[in-house]
Amino acid sequence: MALLDEMTALAQAGAAAVLAAGHRFSDRAALLLGRGDPALEGAAADRLDRTAAALRAASDEDERERVRAEHAEQWRVEFAHLLTEAGAAERTHLMGELRLFAREFGTAAGEAAGPVMSGNTFHGPTNVQVGHHSHQEIHFGSAG
Repeated sequence: MALLDEMTALAQAGAAAVLAAGHRFSDRAALLLGRGDPALEGAAADRLDRTAAALRAASDEDERERVRAEHAEQWRVEFAHLLTEAGAAERTHLMGELRLFAREFGTAAGEAAGPVMSGNTFHGPTNVQVGHHSHQEIHFGSAG
């Protein structure tokens, strides 16, 4: 994978981690985005808090999806800018951190922010579940 392609995939994975992990990720992301500057860390923390607040404020699923898409793009751009502006040694470190975040928060590099299902056909009883650490008990039929 070319460096630019990998950086693009990792920027997308970072954005997905912001949306998937919420507060569990924000302190670490702020440190990463701040690059050792307390003022930049504080500004990043504020932007992460605004993302979390916007997601909480969404009134229904359609609005939540719109907000997720909008914020995913904002964070993808922010991580891409971070990687582009960094020197070679710092970029290597940042890319390693984004890979770690992607593994930890289940947002593989290049994966879309949020679950995706496409081209499926179901015949008969069907259950589809998405989300991290979710649990369902499914009973088909009248014995339920």
